[in-house]
Amino acid sequence: MTPEEALRLIQQGEGQRVEFKKSLAEQNQAIEALCAFANADGGAVFFGVQNDGTVLGVSVGTNTLEELANKIAHSLFPQTIPFIDELPLAGKTVVAVTVDKASKGKLVFTGSPRTRSGRANVQMSWDEVRTRILAAEPDWSEERDRPQFEVRRQGLTRLETEFQPIILVKHISGEQIATLEWRFRGPRFDMEWRQANGSALARTRFTERFDLSQPPKEDDQVGLNEMGFELRFYWRGRWRSTLHRWPISRAGPSASSAASWEMGDEILPPLSFDEQEESGVFFV
Repeated sequence: MTPEEALRLIQQGEGQRVEFKKSLAEQNQAIEALCAFANADGGAVFFGVQNDGTVLGVSVGTNTLEELANKIAHSLFPQTIPFIDELPLAGKTVVAVTVDKASKGKLVFTGSPRTRSGRANVQMSWDEVRTRILAAEPDWSEERDRPQFEVRRQGLTRLETEFQPIILVKHISGEQIATLEWRFRGPRFDMEWRQANGSALARTRFTERFDLSQPPKEDDQVGLNEMGFELRFYWRGRWRSTLHRWPISRAGPSASSAASWEMGDEILPPLSFDEQEESGVFFV
């Protein structure tokens, strides 16, 4: 959170997603609020702000924020890791602690489950708890109808430093879709999303030539000596993605830039994720 974002929220006052605490001594009450935020729409607690929005500031020692993070993480069940920011506001220091909304069907407890209602942290009824838990049951129609694709490597062409993989994609089950997006990705592969639609979907053969003599970049899901092939499509209100990966290695008598490259067997299982699910959480 930036100081500008914090100031905007503070000026709006306490409400459905914001609560103020004058000092770091009010950690227990703050944790209760964070529990309520997680079970509602997410939100932030600001330490060093008076109820009327006046910035008082707090004193932050060497281990203050680490100790606060540990206390929050161990007070909420399941363990919830907050975002904690030390912010300069009006010449003083304010600590902002933010939690996201719990994902579908999940509940966060601190002694008892609470949720947010306006400026109040209210205890959830057991009927509401039961409803939330039932919401976690899988949607079998979605599992049945979700488009599924078989992805496999047909081969590759090697021309010294150039590398041209050939990937075959086949729709195997679930609903048909009008448009499919695809790309090769990884530290050694730099390629934008492309689209296949209509008759192109029936072709199901995807290839591109890459120069592997170029210096590698960064990719948070594909390793340095791997090639990724990612498919995504928009279905039932969200983007659905699947990432397939293969190891790649230099072949030949030397490790010079002129050596050819080889692909190994696919790294299983592939990674699947939905854009609107929890950030950073991948579902295998």
